[in-house]
Order: sequence, then C-alpha cells, then structure tokens
Amino acid sequence: INTSFANTPGEHAGIIFELMKNLFQNQLIIGDIHAPMNQISDIYKITKNDKIIGGWSIFKGFEIDTVIFPPLMKDTWDAIRSMLLLLDLKEFFAPFPKFINDKPVEKYPWSDWNEFEVELQFTDIAMQLTKQELEVMDISQLPKIRAATADDADKIGVYFDEVGKNEDFHGFWNPIQLETDIFVIAEDSTGAIVGIGGAHFETPISVQIGNIHVRKDFRGIGLGKAITMACALGILSTKRLPTLFV
Repeated sequence: INTSFANTPGEHAGIIFELMKNLFQNQLIIGDIHAPMNQISDIYKITKNDKIIGGWSIFKGFEIDTVIFPPLMKDTWDAIRSMLLLLDLKEFFAPFPKFINDKPVEKYPWSDWNEFEVELQFTDIAMQLTKQELEVMDISQLPKIRAATADDADKIGVYFDEVGKNEDFHGFWNPIQLETDIFVIAEDSTGAIVGIGGAHFETPISVQIGNIHVRKDFRGIGLGKAITMACALGILSTKRLPTLFV
C-alpha cells in the first residue's frame, strides 16, 4: 500500500468513488476533495497494486494544517505516516470519530507517532433526518438577505475580521467559498453586512452549513434563522442534502 499526491481530476474522482462506499464515515475527507475545497487542500491518493483504494487530505484553511484520515482503512496509516515525515509536517490538527460502525474507537492513527505534535478533535459523524411541518417566516421586516457574489469577498473578509476582534467568534472563511454560490449575506440600509452564512464544505450529495453569524445589535429578530433557511433552500435547489454538525 502506497500514498502519493493526487494530481488530476480523474484521480480525485477515483478517490471520491472509493470513499463514497462509506460516505458518512468519510464525509470529512470527501468535503476536502470536492470542489471548491480542493483548491485549499492537498489531496493524496492511496493505492494498492497501482489501483486507487482511497485517499486522505491536508486541509490548508485553518491556522494549523488539518490532516484528515480515512478512519476505516487502518492498513493505510503507516503509508500516511511516511508521507507526513517526508513532508516534514511536525504539527497538525486531526479530526477523528469517537465511534466507527457504532463501536468506540480504541486505537488512533498517531498513538505511537512520537515524531509529531497532534491536536485532536473527536467528531461524532452521524446524521439525523427529521420531517416536520413547513414553517412560514415573514422576512419583510428583516434586513435584506441576498446571495453573496465574488464582488463581496473583501466586504465579507472585513466582517469576519471585525467580529473576530470584538467577539469570541473565529469562523473559517476563504473567498473560494463564493464559487459555490451557497453563501448569503444580510445587509442594513447602508449596505453594511449585519449577518452571514454559507456552505462550510460540500460532498456530491450533501452540503454542510457553517459560519452562521449575526451582528450583536441585530440579534433576537429571527435573522439567524432566516439566514440558515436561505442557505438550506440554496442547497436543496442543487438537489443535495443540507447538513449541520453540532
């Protein structure tokens, strides 16, 4: 079993095909490999006898590199370890599920990797599907909510910088997220952003909503709920499932 950099869209497609066989366990990896997140992720294929059997990624969107392991492929971890040593990646952040196939995880990829400093975050990757009555909201009195465009990138960046300084909120933001067009902003009468939300990452069949935020002086009027619903409707219009990790 070997691992190497995935250079082509065909290799990315092959990795996604293999990971889709265990979609919910591998959803974090698929999110990095699927557009537009693949533009800020290093994608690595895993091969056996020159056939792609899976993949993993190093996501570059956070302050520290985030290594996403395929949790069901323990026989690939040594190959990944060798590549991380080759890349001289001494420190990384590693999301990993607490449970695999409904059983608690007893061994982690890096349990004896003394060469690395690993910051671990456990994630419960599960999905709850619910049916409920359609809720009708009157948004006529709310600030205007619209789809963000590439021209809004600088304004959105300023918004995240400001709330990061003034509040305990550090959302992940990169202008390439606007390429999905599943990103919305709410503006006051002067055109200033007062609320925001969008797609955090995508897979071929689901989209994770993320970074829902409303400025303090516009809270309590239902704006956050309206932004979340706008994101969900945008996702549904692409015939995919809106999801949210909580």
